[in-house]
Parts: sequence; C-alpha cells; structure tokens
Amino acid sequence: MKKLIFILLVFTSPIFAQEGIKTITVIGKTEKQIQIGSYHLTISLHQITPDGYQQSESKSLAQIKQAYSNKLKAVGVNFSTFKENKPLYAYMSHNESNDVVYYSYSTTSSFEIRKVIAQKMSGMRIYNVEVIAKEKTNDELVNLASKAIINAKVTAQKIADKLNKKIGAIMKIENSNTADQYLDYYKPNKPQKHYITVTFTLE
Repeated sequence: MKKLIFILLVFTSPIFAQEGIKTITVIGKTEKQIQIGSYHLTISLHQITPDGYQQSESKSLAQIKQAYSNKLKAVGVNFSTFKENKPLYAYMSHNESNDVVYYSYSTTSSFEIRKVIAQKMSGMRIYNVEVIAKEKTNDELVNLASKAIINAKVTAQKIADKLNKKIGAIMKIENSNTADQYLDYYKPNKPQKHYITVTFTLE
C-alpha cells in the first residue's frame, strides 16, 4: 500500500512546496548480487530407548555422542567445533521423553556443510539448516547508492521533461539499506533490487 501511494504521488503530483522551493521525489534503483556468507546447522542428539515398535538397541546419550563424533571424524570434521545450544534445549526439551542435547554448527564452506548433513544416524536429528547471506561492505553500499542515485536522476528528469521543467540539486536522500542482506533460497543467483529515495529541486 505504501508503494502504491508513493507511485500516485510521483506521477500525479510530482511538485510540492518545501519552504518555497519546488521539488520532485523519486525512487532510484539498481541491481545487486547476493553472496552466501555462512551455513548454520542445528541438530539434536538423544538416547535411544526402544519400545514395542522398535527393534534397535538401547543406547545412552553418551554413546550417541561418541558414535556421532566418530562419524564426523571419518569425514574430517571435528565434533568439538559443534557448540551446545542451551537456549534451544530450554525451549524444546519439554517435548522430549529421553535425554537430549542440542548443538549448533557453523561453517563458510558449502562442501563441509554437505559432509556434515550426510552423516545421518539413529539418535541424531537435524532440526534446521540455514544459509546466511554475506553482508555488504561500506564500499559496496556506497557504490550501490551511487548507481541508484544516478537512476533516480534519470527518472526525475523524464518526469520533469513532461512538465517542461528541469531538475536541479539534490535536496534529500533517504537510504534505509543496511549491510544485512536477504537470500532467496529458490533463486539465489537472481539479482535483487537496491532502492534509494532522492529529492531534487525542480526548476
């Protein structure tokens, strides 16, 4: 709804008074590529207590931990790099009937996260795998802002031409972009839009 209101404002009433100065406000845009920064995995390890429907052997939580550590070691991953997730335990353990412990694991390597995910076994459950986008540096944000401002200037001048006017100096720039980026899991290689709102004087 906000975007619709803005579009109507730009195209039906692009001129307004600001302390006696006529201005025009438009949104400039450019494209940005999103890169993967890191991978985060959350698992649980729990004791196995067979019931009437299970044929597996009972195993304690300590035995499960050792077995999982051995599986990781076989593919070159050190279990000590997993960090116990105590907040998740406090949140989830009331649903568990057996002894359980939760771990979180982070890496920047796609190859390594695949190796870890592949190590499935009884007594281990993967709760979540998250891919985090790499943050933009200040230089990258400035470069994107510069391109978006150029685009805004082109748009503003086209509107001004329709009114037999010219745009002048920049009066205001609104930039709500941050270093944090959003990753589209389904289209990770598709460029995303980077927007900036710019106000020019209208002569």
